[in-house]
Formats: sequence, C-alpha cells, structure tokens
Amino acid sequence: MSPAAKAARPCRLALLAALPWEVRPFLRQIRARPRRGLGFPAWEFAGGREQGLAVLSGMGPEAALAAARRLLEQERPEILISLGFGGALTPELLPGALVLGASFWEYDPQGALLKPAPAPAPPWPLPELLGRLQEAGLPAFAGSLVTTPVIMPKAKVGEALSALTHPVLDQETAVLARVAAGEGLAFLGLRAITDGAGEDIPPFIVQAGGQVGAGAALAWLAADPRRIATLIRLWRRSRRAADRLAQALALWLPLLLGSGQELQDQPA
Repeated sequence: MSPAAKAARPCRLALLAALPWEVRPFLRQIRARPRRGLGFPAWEFAGGREQGLAVLSGMGPEAALAAARRLLEQERPEILISLGFGGALTPELLPGALVLGASFWEYDPQGALLKPAPAPAPPWPLPELLGRLQEAGLPAFAGSLVTTPVIMPKAKVGEALSALTHPVLDQETAVLARVAAGEGLAFLGLRAITDGAGEDIPPFIVQAGGQVGAGAALAWLAADPRRIATLIRLWRRSRRAADRLAQALALWLPLLLGSGQELQDQPA
C-alpha cells in the first residue's frame, strides 16, 4: 500500500488471533488481502470509511506480546481485538458459544495465583455489542477471559476460577489487554468455545504447543485408533467456532469501522 493510500484509509482496527483457522471464515467472507512487510502473517480489509488488519500472532502470551509490539511499531490502530478459540469451565458455555470479555485475568499455575489484568475501555458499549450477537440468534455471554501460559488440564484450575462469571481459558487475551491499556487503545476480547466444561484439549495438541501437525496427530491416533472420534469432534467444533467468530465480526465491524451495512451481507 502506498503512503498516500494508507493515509487515506488509516488502520483503525487490528484483530489478533493465534492460529489461521480461527479467522479463515472471516477472511474469506470479507475478501481480505494479504499484507506484506509486517514480519508476521497479516491481511487488510476495508470497512466503511476506514481500514482494518487481521494478524496472526502464534499461540501463547509471549507470541501475542511480540506480535502486538511489532504491530504497534508499524501501525497505530485505535482499536485492538483479541479473538480466537477458548475452553469453557462452566456447563452453560456449550461448544460454539461466544464469550465477550467483561473482565480479564491472568492465572499463574505455579503458584495457583489468579490476578486481574487491566480492562481497557471498549470501543462500543459491551451490552450493545452483546445484544447484537444475541439478537442475531447467536449463543453469546459476557464473561471472564482467563489467560494461562500453557494449555492446562481444567481440573487444575476449575476451583481457583469458580467465583468468576462464565470463565473461559485462553493464552493471549490478558497480555493484549495489558498492551492496549498501556497504549491507550480501545480493546475487546472475544472467544468461541471449542471444548466444554469437563473436556480437555487432546494431549498431542498440548505437547505440540497448539500447533497441530500431521505427524503428531497420526502418532496420537496410532496409539489408539478409536481416538479418531475425538479428532473429528474437535475439527467440527473448531469449524463451528470459527464460523461464529466470523458472524460476530460481521455484526460488529459496521459499528467499529463506520460502515452503514452489515459485512455479512457482502458476497462471499
């Protein structure tokens, strides 16, 4: 993009996701274009009068922090959105449910310590954003997004987080909320549930740090071919969760980017 074009269409909003399949339906739907030169995978898209970026950070707090810092060195978005998949800790959050962060937390597994993270101001009132999702028939909740340094067995954290409202585990949101607070940016955190309460991510994903490779998956299946059912279930849930994230963004971006038309009405 030329400097003149960039000045005409500033990057108002940046979406950060850890993994490509969390944003693929959205990128297809909005016809996002690859953006080069940022040092990590990124796509740009237009919405109304302004420009947005979708960025892949990789999994985990350190990767999210590095991507956010590099992004802010090269761009100056006004709004930062952390989105992706998450794990539910309470039974009302079924796979496919959307949880909009009303509070952000960090959990230290070594000391079993839960501490609040900054909660930057949202770019739009949370009840209105949540209402848009619910009016569209999406299962959406305001909840507590809890960032852990690694994928953790839920039995180890459930009791520590029992006082929180609709708690969801992820690995990036609290770090990005802290960055947004420090830079004076508006912030949203959105997670789509892939594993319900009492379910854990398959061990081969945990061991691979969330990077699902064919070799790790095949080795895990070879140890017990019946596990194919678990893998298929996770794949289906991930697709549903990614579709729900795309629906939510389509409903929100007209507000956040100044368009007068829902993005889901654009041709795919």
